[in-house]
Amino acid sequence: MKKGFLLLIAIAAFVGCKQKENPSKQVEQTKDTTQFFQVSQYIQQQIEDVKKTPYYIYKIDIKNGIKDSMPINTPLYVQLAGQFITTDINKPDLKKYYIENIFYDQTTKTFTISYTTSNKELEIQNIEILLQEDGQTVKRIFIRKFLTYPDSSVIEQLSWKVSESFQINRLVQTQDKKENSRQTIVVWNEKS
Repeated sequence: MKKGFLLLIAIAAFVGCKQKENPSKQVEQTKDTTQFFQVSQYIQQQIEDVKKTPYYIYKIDIKNGIKDSMPINTPLYVQLAGQFITTDINKPDLKKYYIENIFYDQTTKTFTISYTTSNKELEIQNIEILLQEDGQTVKRIFIRKFLTYPDSSVIEQLSWKVSESFQINRLVQTQDKKENSRQTIVVWNEKS
């Protein structure tokens, strides 16, 4: 009787240990259900609005301190705005590298959603979305990119002012440590 009881306890312990392994495997296989803000889709909607509305669109270029401005057509606007949507961090192969933080600033009465990565190999290093106090209405979107080429490295700071304008600041540093900067501002619905 004692041998049967000990055998039963040994079997129960073995089965209990086996069952403990399965939950950890289930955790590994669960899908990521975190929803990041759809930056690319949001900006694409803004681009579509400009494409169907007859806005007067102009561009201001500032290169190494020299300023130039000119009206531009919608296709050029679309091409320039495309820099904001080239990389989508919501894609599963990229999303896993980003951490989301949400902050409410009582002074400015705005929410900031930020996505950051510690992976220096990724093009997009940081995205910040500023929302009005209601937590729904987007005010601005900021994207910081870092690009590496064989002969230079580039830092781009992109800023999207909703339904009004965007700005691209680009700093290029060559291997011989020379720097040049360029700022491009595109305006289509200027509000005073």
